[in-house]
Amino acid sequence: MSTKEFIKKEVEKSVSSFSPEQFTDLFEGESSLIVLEIQRNDYVLTDIARIVEDNNAYITNLLMLPTSGGSTLLVSIKLNITDIAPVLRSFERFRYKIVYYFTKENSINDTYKERLEELLHYLEM
Repeated sequence: MSTKEFIKKEVEKSVSSFSPEQFTDLFEGESSLIVLEIQRNDYVLTDIARIVEDNNAYITNLLMLPTSGGSTLLVSIKLNITDIAPVLRSFERFRYKIVYYFTKENSINDTYKERLEELLHYLEM
């Protein structure tokens, strides 16, 4: 199974007849999805959990699937937050290959917008 097929099946399985936005609205809390591609020999669940938890997030669901070659794994991680930018940066810093992520775009854009407004307010002082 190719990476694209896996991602498509994961998203379809998760959202069924809902759009990804509608699916995340079903939860009372926040949620997002990250899919990593990891060499089979490099997979350590405690390292992944540590990276996520160091960024004040929790894993609510994790699924792994070996690729057709068998040397790599696709790891689907569902998180309890929508602002996953710090988590993504941490995965990149530790050289994990991020093949897909989904979150509510509005929340990330709103966060960056608030930070920009705070910076502009500070610069005007």
